[in-house]
Amino acid sequence: MLDDCVGPLTFNSNEVETKIVDLAIIKQTCRYALVGKDICYTITATNNSDVDMFGVLFSDEIPENTTYIIGSFEVDDVPQTPMMANNTIQYPINIPAGESVNIRFCVHVNQD
Repeated sequence: MLDDCVGPLTFNSNEVETKIVDLAIIKQTCRYALVGKDICYTITATNNSDVDMFGVLFSDEIPENTTYIIGSFEVDDVPQTPMMANNTIQYPINIPAGESVNIRFCVHVNQD
């Protein structure tokens, strides 16, 4: 779905580093969104510690004027079914020590 991107193919949307033991999060997406097109997000969560992390709740708010595309949520390329609450997507993930987990999902840009 990155075929619908305008401008550079990808960029770091809002790079965030969160310290929970030592967890780094990087979120990537298209730079621009067009009405009627889809936007896909790739989030990489890296456990930089020497402790396995179990049941870490991934949570991301769906942007205004978009609709989550049912069936688009994947963890390490395996389709999963996330929870939706108050326009926020949630899913518990396990991240082994020293490893990364890739999360991907898409939204559709609505008219209004």
